[in-house]
Amino acid sequence: MKSIIRLILLAAMIWPSLNPIPANAHTPARDDRTIESKVDAYLRPFLDLHGFTGSILIAKGGRVLLSKGYGMANFELNVPNTPQTKFHLGSVSKTFTAAAIMVLQERGKLNVSDLLSKYIPDYPNGDRITLHHLLTNTSGIPNVNNFPEYATQSKFPHTPSDLIPMFKQKPLDFEPGTRGYTESNSNYNLLAFIIEKLSGQTYREFLKQNIFDPLLLRDTNHDGEASVLIANKASGYVPVGAASVENAPYLDWSIKTGNGSIYSTVEDLLRWDRALYAEKILKKSSLQQMFTEQYGWFYGKRMNRTVVRMNGRSPGFNSDFQRYVDDDVCIIVLANTYVPTASVIGSDLAKIVFGEPYEVPKLVKPVRVDAKVLESYAGRYQFGSDFFVPRGVYAVEEKNGELLLVAPGANATLVPQSETDFFDRPFWSMIVFAKDSQGKVTHLIWRYGGQDYRAERLP
Repeated sequence: MKSIIRLILLAAMIWPSLNPIPANAHTPARDDRTIESKVDAYLRPFLDLHGFTGSILIAKGGRVLLSKGYGMANFELNVPNTPQTKFHLGSVSKTFTAAAIMVLQERGKLNVSDLLSKYIPDYPNGDRITLHHLLTNTSGIPNVNNFPEYATQSKFPHTPSDLIPMFKQKPLDFEPGTRGYTESNSNYNLLAFIIEKLSGQTYREFLKQNIFDPLLLRDTNHDGEASVLIANKASGYVPVGAASVENAPYLDWSIKTGNGSIYSTVEDLLRWDRALYAEKILKKSSLQQMFTEQYGWFYGKRMNRTVVRMNGRSPGFNSDFQRYVDDDVCIIVLANTYVPTASVIGSDLAKIVFGEPYEVPKLVKPVRVDAKVLESYAGRYQFGSDFFVPRGVYAVEEKNGELLLVAPGANATLVPQSETDFFDRPFWSMIVFAKDSQGKVTHLIWRYGGQDYRAERLP
């Protein structure tokens, strides 16, 4: 027996030398540290210019690879962001509204093919608009956010029923179903009203009872009462000047009921991600319908991988939620700044996870540009029909030695990177001024999201 034991011990000592662990072997801890160091290095330019402040979570197969806060949840009180910080989600809220509609469909309360007139009999064109049109933003109902009175109304509390008159009598932007996705938050205000009408509960009560509580989303809820204290909730900020921030304008979040009123954490959204792989609140057929029909989500390909994703932006906040479902990879970026960088960051983090090429933003501290050069750029510029605001006209102004881009509703200080290249910090984009052979400024190029948009200088 003693001889056998000695042989076993000897074999145990020899075995590692016969089967050494490769020097480049990947262990979970080593991979996690590598991802964190890459993410930290990638985010440095964003953090230096307050282009991002928020929390990030990356998971694969449900295992967290990175969960970390960056920047400040509250600058005045010097409170840092953490994975437990709560952020307003903007349009990522629509993923919960769409799921609530699917819950009601499973219970036989409605069908997504139902006409809107079934639930609001006197709604104009309600006999041509279906719930499917509302869910997919193809109804033609104009976006309540675009009305002049919206800014004033957003300061006061609302219910879904009193939001509807704000857009009910407005003419359709197009015939229902004749165009693809055209975002209109009015659609999801209507869906919130239908949830309340059919359930006999408030939007908040229905989501809490049927989604949040069953999935143990304890840090997720509808922000419908401005007087309620929400522990660990981040304050929202907007960029100002070359590198500073200021408080976002006040908003009573009830005006966004259904389309952008939910707050959550990166950790709760991971629980939401895990629930969407299982039949915890919805059957597999309902989940499949919700994703492929793009009810509250975008569904498609990125890097030749199937991705189910949603992003959001609301005063003081922006968010990005990407689920690479065939790879079981989840990337969540929640930010408490109005700079729309969450989606840029989320997409680049996916490249880091999958080993695809990515670029760290190349930005420098503001360089000095002669005032006469700045003055030469001043003028009005008109974009083409491919721009976000088709044929939109924007002004460039020189003021106190700085260059400003005057956009509808906002002025952006352009941060000089060279004599011709300027960083548009609020939109995290680059503006390049072009000249002809005589040195006359002829147009500018606005580089955003990997695309170039040309704007001609007007006389």
